[in-house]
Amino acid sequence: MLSRRWIVGRIAALWVAFYAAAAWSDSDLKADVHGDGAQEYSYSQSFINIRTPNGKLYAYVVLLFNENPHFVNMIQEHSIPVEKMQKDGFHIVEYRNYLKNLREPAIYRLAEQLLNASLQPKKYGDKILDSLRDALEKRNIILRFARDRKGSDEERIILDYCIFGARKPLTINHPLFNTSERFYNIIPFIYYDEFSTSNSTFYFDMIYINPEEVQNDYVIARRVLTGENVDSMFFVGARVSEDIKYCLARAFDNSKSIKGEIWKLFEIHELTHKILNNSFNYYDQVSGEELALSSTIYANAHLGLSVMYAYLDYNSTNPHRIAAMNYIRYVAAETGKKEIVENPSILKTLPVSELQRLSRLHFASLVRHIR
Repeated sequence: MLSRRWIVGRIAALWVAFYAAAAWSDSDLKADVHGDGAQEYSYSQSFINIRTPNGKLYAYVVLLFNENPHFVNMIQEHSIPVEKMQKDGFHIVEYRNYLKNLREPAIYRLAEQLLNASLQPKKYGDKILDSLRDALEKRNIILRFARDRKGSDEERIILDYCIFGARKPLTINHPLFNTSERFYNIIPFIYYDEFSTSNSTFYFDMIYINPEEVQNDYVIARRVLTGENVDSMFFVGARVSEDIKYCLARAFDNSKSIKGEIWKLFEIHELTHKILNNSFNYYDQVSGEELALSSTIYANAHLGLSVMYAYLDYNSTNPHRIAAMNYIRYVAAETGKKEIVENPSILKTLPVSELQRLSRLHFASLVRHIR
């Protein structure tokens, strides 16, 4: 019986063969990440073309293990048409053709091992697969092998995920969750739908921070600090209010790196969601945003508050705005200052130590309800 993963993979492969390959131009095959040189949180511009030797290896690895020709067809349009895909074993035939044309010995040896692993999965234990994974990561191919067992005697090695890019260990620990797991920020080299905005990703140990979003908020903070007019949107869609300006000015009134702190805020925000997903199997968006707010306010009180004020500019039914109002109501109840609900601007005048105390209490009260 065919696995659901295999069926979904084949359907996706057919779809992209019809529609996706023709939509890519050379400029679309490049990743553009921005930075201003601020500490270790900035990435210089990177333009990685999938037609490089490592990019081609990536495309054929996806073809070999997931029977998906999308990335091969990105390299050369219609190189694997639908007619070929309808034949059993088409992915093996095409991969062998790729092997025949390889001229770089190191890539050939690695590619040959991968073919053998696909054809003889029982001979390749987890340690060998881990070594192959590490070798591929050095070539900017980030993947996770998995085993798909169709029956008692039959199994296939497939890919849980496979990304052309790099991953960088997070440099922070979560300020309020106690976890020893290691997490990475994924840096894709080509476009993927799931990496269009910062998010906690579908992948167990990875989050994604969009450098352009960090750059946007960095530019806004710089302009606020220099007294310039700001007409762009803060934190993905909010008008820059006087409350936001006040908080940004207070957040960076010393020698802290502006971009470094904003990058940390994004990391803490997405890491909160990732830990909730992994450790608690919890996906409620409103509570997740509340916990993320508490965490970021605890880590950098006024920068975290600037995000909360940004959420208040969202639509009344938006989960982010609901989360912000829940946090405000909690603070109002805890402090006895009910006027905060009607006038959230009061929050920013509270001492940093009080904001941290309230955020820790709010965080703990929510976590108790999801355990």
